[in-house]
Amino acid sequence: MKKGKTTDRKMIESIIAQLSDLSERLPHEKQEPFAYAEPQSSFFFSFDIRSGAPQKDYKRYHEFIDTVTCILNDFGIHIGCNGYSYIVEAVKLIVDRQRYDVRMKSDIYPRIAEKFRITNPGAVEHSIRNAINTAYEDQIKNPKCNMMGMFGEKPTNKRLILHIADKVSMSMCETRTRNAG
Repeated sequence: MKKGKTTDRKMIESIIAQLSDLSERLPHEKQEPFAYAEPQSSFFFSFDIRSGAPQKDYKRYHEFIDTVTCILNDFGIHIGCNGYSYIVEAVKLIVDRQRYDVRMKSDIYPRIAEKFRITNPGAVEHSIRNAINTAYEDQIKNPKCNMMGMFGEKPTNKRLILHIADKVSMSMCETRTRNAG
């Protein structure tokens, strides 16, 4: 019996030693919140969830996510779509900036690519376009399945994202007004 315990202990020590060697060879990255190039004074979604943000920031963040999810579902872009996360992040960046004069290729796509650790910002653009194309084609096949028809033609990435950001901003303003009064 004692011999079995010794063998198990040696095996566990061997595994721990191997894992220690492996962790020394892997590059260590600091886990930091997503950093913006601009000052963070007006950003209210840029906090790091792990850093212990105030409860009101968590509530605002969850309200934002719920609103964006409902709007994207109305447009036929569901969580399973390839560009879904990128659209949510793009809307978050635009709402954070509180400005609609953004350049997608130089402002938005590179930041999303950096956050998701994608080397090519063009892949972000392509994924968003693919999600929009899929939703638009679904709307053509069944006109009542989503709201993509409100644009008249297939919207560009920027047009859809700005439209969603505008709806989110209005919804959040209405909620704040309701809660204040």
